[in-house]
This record gives sequence, structure tokens and C-alpha cells, in this order.
Amino acid sequence: MRFLLLFVIVLFAINVYPQNDLQSTLQSLSKDAASSYVAPAISAFGADLNSGWVHRVPTATIYGIDVEIGVVAMGTFFSDANKTFSSTGTFQFSRAEAQLLVQGIGNQQTRDDLVNQIIQKTFNVGISGPTIAGSKNDTVKIAFHGTTLTSNGQTYNIASKNVITPVTGLLDQISALPIGAPQLTIGTFYGTSISFRYVPAIKLSDKLGDFSYFGIGFQHNPAVWLPFPLPLEVSVGFFTQTMKIGTIFSSSATTFGIFGSKTFGPSALNVTPYMGLSYESSSIDVAYDFVVDTPTGQTNDHITFNLTGENSVRLIVGASFKLAIINLNVDYNISKYNSVSAGFGFIF
Repeated sequence: MRFLLLFVIVLFAINVYPQNDLQSTLQSLSKDAASSYVAPAISAFGADLNSGWVHRVPTATIYGIDVEIGVVAMGTFFSDANKTFSSTGTFQFSRAEAQLLVQGIGNQQTRDDLVNQIIQKTFNVGISGPTIAGSKNDTVKIAFHGTTLTSNGQTYNIASKNVITPVTGLLDQISALPIGAPQLTIGTFYGTSISFRYVPAIKLSDKLGDFSYFGIGFQHNPAVWLPFPLPLEVSVGFFTQTMKIGTIFSSSATTFGIFGSKTFGPSALNVTPYMGLSYESSSIDVAYDFVVDTPTGQTNDHITFNLTGENSVRLIVGASFKLAIINLNVDYNISKYNSVSAGFGFIF
């Protein structure tokens, strides 16, 4: 079972990052360009992590044996608006890019001097093109607004120009960002169940590094304290988790909300519709090496920044289907970034 679960995780990761090097992609982008480029993935990862936790509410019993182990798959959808971006920020040009800016100016010695000046400066620019979820046939472009530089006592006007970077849409128009995880739920004690997700460090590739994931949370059914039964099971829940992909992404996410479910049918064969309204937050720390050209050679500038996911409130609608000890569930999540989750598990 353990190897099956790990295989599912690796399969998801390979489908999301087929033979691509995220570090090599980001090393061509300075901080402002990189943050706009990866922003949709930040929200999608956060939405995925906060999905799939609840597919039935614990019963309002003081004590009962209720254990479920299985696999949860989550996928967050990208809209067309998530696949391109246009923003402004600062940018430091590489030597090759600076040479394009000074084409046709003066002699070679003058151009070399101007290039050395440009690569040591940071410029305010326009930045546009595909995001990480965009097309691999499109490229990130830097709109240089022009500047004035002096070389050997003479002033030169460096004209505005669009500079095309080598960065394309890494995920190539992917429609949804999927991840998966094994999940264990244990209950019930005074109407409370506890859920765990855990994936030990798994090496995805030499380029991406390790993937690891841990999550924990609980549901509590307050009806256990009431002297009368409710027409459906109701709970409040809180879940928190962390995820890492190599040294580039480190994510945390939290969600809490109110959930309701009602089971129809006998214990061995039944269906359980469920709904939920939750508040969530997520953030990801991004770290990578930006390659900087200097007059004496190349060096690496270690870039770090934090981005917050856009999802805040979500509505969950789904159903679970139980046959003997097998449980299947699927739900749709409506939020800023819509998502879907599905699970397969064994209930004991």
C-alpha cells in the first residue's frame, strides 16, 4: 500500500513537471518578473492543499471506532487569465540582453563600455508574457523604456526596446495543477476525528529535487453535546499543512470551516452528500539563484520572496459512495481558483 501511494504522488508530480527545469527557468528572471511568472501556481498549490480534507462528518457519538485510509487527489483549474501576465517592476539585464540594447551605437569599444554599465544597473521596466501555466510557444518580454549613458565623455541615448527572454510557459497551457497525498482519518471520540496526510521526501528528478508533504487537522461534531439529534451531521473543522518541492518552493496552507453531511442507506451500501463553507489562506516561499552578469564574469544572486494565494472563501459540494469497506468520494470547490478533489479509501 505504501509503495502504491508513493507511486501516485510521483505520477502526479511527473505529469505536472514533465522534463522541465524550474531553476533554469527562474534563473533568467529577476525578482519582480519571477513573482508575476509563478503567481498562478502559488494560488493553485494553496487551493490544492486545502482541498479534499472533508467528505463526511464524524457522527455525534462519544466513542466509536472509525478508521479510514486512502488516497486523495486534488486539482485546481487555471483560467485563460491565469496563463498570461502584464506588470511593471525592476529588472537587471544580462550581457546578451544589454548587447541587443546597444546595437548600432558607436564602435565596439563604446558598445562594450555601455554594456558593462547596463549590466550593473537595475531598470524600471514593463514585464509581460506567459505565466508558468502559459504556452511554451510564448516568451516573457521585458519592455525597456530607454536611458542615457556616457562613455569616454560622450553621451549616448539608448532607445526603448522590447527584449525577449528565453523564459516560456513551463507547464504549457496546463488546464489544472494536480497533486495527491495519502490520508488517514481516525475517529470518533466525543464527536471528533483527526486526519493526517504524509509524504516522505521523494526525489522527483535531479532538476526538481525532493517532494515532501505533511498535513494534520480535525473535525468536531458539536451535536455530541446536545440532548436531541440533528437532521444531519454538522461539524467544524481546522486543517493545516506544509509542502516542499526541492529548494525552490516551500508552501504552507490553512483552512477552517463548517461542514454538513447526511448518509442514506445501510452501513454496507450508502451514499453521503456533503457540503462545506470554509475560509482558507496559503503562502509559498520561493527561492532560486538569479544569474547576474558583471564586467568580470557571472555570479549568482540568491533571490527569495513570499507570495500569498488568492483563495479566501470556498464552497464545497460533493458526495461519498460506500460499498462494504470501500469508499469513493468526489467534490467540486467554488472559489477564486476553482478546484476538484476525489478520494479512494478503505473504512474499518
